[in-house]
Amino acid sequence: MKRKDNILVLGSVILLIPLIFAVSGNALQENAVFLKHTGNGLYIVEQQGLPYNCITGPVDDPAVVWSHYVTDAIYTTTCNTIDGYVFAGTWLNPPMEAQLFALGGGGTPEWGYSGTEFFVDAGDTTFTLAAVDDYGAGVNVCKWTGPGDTTPDWTANFPGYAVSSYGPFAVSDDGSTIAAIAAPAGGDAHLLLFDVDDPNPLIDYVATGLGFPRYVKINADGRYTAFIALATLVVFDRDSLNVRDQISMGASNSALDISGDGNLVAYGWPSLVLMEWTGSSYQNLWSYSAGGYYLSRIAISNDGSTMVSCWYNTPHNTIKVVVHDTGSSTPLWIYDYPTSSGTYQEVCHDIDITDDGAYFIIGSFGDDANLNPEVHIFQRDATPHIYYTVDMPGSMFSVDIEGDGSYATAAGKHIHANAMGRGGDIVMINTDITGITNTESINLPVKRLSLNIYPNPFHEYTNIRYSIPDTRYLIQNPTLSIYDANGRMVKFLNPVSSIENQESEVSWNGTDSFNRKLPGGVYFVQLESGKQIVTRKIVIME
Repeated sequence: MKRKDNILVLGSVILLIPLIFAVSGNALQENAVFLKHTGNGLYIVEQQGLPYNCITGPVDDPAVVWSHYVTDAIYTTTCNTIDGYVFAGTWLNPPMEAQLFALGGGGTPEWGYSGTEFFVDAGDTTFTLAAVDDYGAGVNVCKWTGPGDTTPDWTANFPGYAVSSYGPFAVSDDGSTIAAIAAPAGGDAHLLLFDVDDPNPLIDYVATGLGFPRYVKINADGRYTAFIALATLVVFDRDSLNVRDQISMGASNSALDISGDGNLVAYGWPSLVLMEWTGSSYQNLWSYSAGGYYLSRIAISNDGSTMVSCWYNTPHNTIKVVVHDTGSSTPLWIYDYPTSSGTYQEVCHDIDITDDGAYFIIGSFGDDANLNPEVHIFQRDATPHIYYTVDMPGSMFSVDIEGDGSYATAAGKHIHANAMGRGGDIVMINTDITGITNTESINLPVKRLSLNIYPNPFHEYTNIRYSIPDTRYLIQNPTLSIYDANGRMVKFLNPVSSIENQESEVSWNGTDSFNRKLPGGVYFVQLESGKQIVTRKIVIME
């Protein structure tokens, strides 16, 4: 028998151990653009009527870059890194691996590194992959710095140590620092802190008298590491190799995050507490209670501007999402998932936020009635704004969104966490968020750019049709560009002048700017006119 977060595992049987507790109502839009996972694959479904409040509009055709399903294993964690690569960890049954996926790989792993129970993370701004593998008699920490070889640059073994599934592993955004929290059976919490280039830890710090380590978080440059042990929050300074501060939280909890500069930390369970570094210690800025709800997860944007918290109630039939500007305890807005029915429990299991706090992604268990998609991407606005959702067949245990919001991934179990069974899913989505920054003209009923490609996929040539629906976007000439899977522009197509609401067409033969034939794979066509941008995936066949 093994306890994994709030999940009890008996062989291949997985049961959710109840967390704790209420209700409220704050409905927003009932319609959304979402992805429906079916037996025949992922389908895009667009429900009309969503009151968009940004002149650029949302994604009108979310691009599923790839999805991957394993029949016997379950995904524990997933993370994005540079150049569109995705790292993921599995457990329970083969393949028990740390797996690397490429943006243009179609969902087939580039490689898998075998072990027992993997938790993974990666640098956001540099290619640093790292994983901790709990093999039963100890843990191995592994690190890679390139996509081409499954062999780690180094491994470090710690016999007798074990990790829990409560967020035991982290890599700083700059890829410089790796942290794992572990403990010998029944022993004190250990923080294993590594420089990325050295298998010998900078320190094996023992939190004397504090067991049950979980939820390690690192600030952007790797200097400050925060983790929870029992009912204590510890912030450790990598440069001095000493504790920066140690905070009694009053109760054990599972919600923690730290800002990019390390000067803000947040935690909570019956209430959310935000603290700020004053030069000598962390002091309370403010606290917030959701009135009968209990905190499950927190995310603070790297720039420290925005904090998102997710809360659950005792029936476990809804999730409350609360968005704060960190300067005020008064929420910017609150959104309640539609109340579900049935015996399966709905709870947020992971959350991630863009560097500027403009977008965030939530992964949840889902509900018995399948009312609520398991992945929501929200846009921070004056009112709740669902960007789009992904309806998966099971429960999502891990989500990640790029610092600029361009890609998102989600991974977990193929059936609900409360249900007996196995199988795992991971999905990567091109969000089209990059470059969409305008927030003027609130509540304008905007007609969007139209961009269609046929044939797609193609061998010799394809036709790109587009239209610009409103003359205000003709102030600037439209641009039509082709990007490869690494985000590099490979071709600029000079579009003809477009008349309002009239289609124009450009043919493309799959060559780059030097008229060289491009290799087969995934590319992206981007149309930009004035304040609107729309992107479509296109595939060149070999």
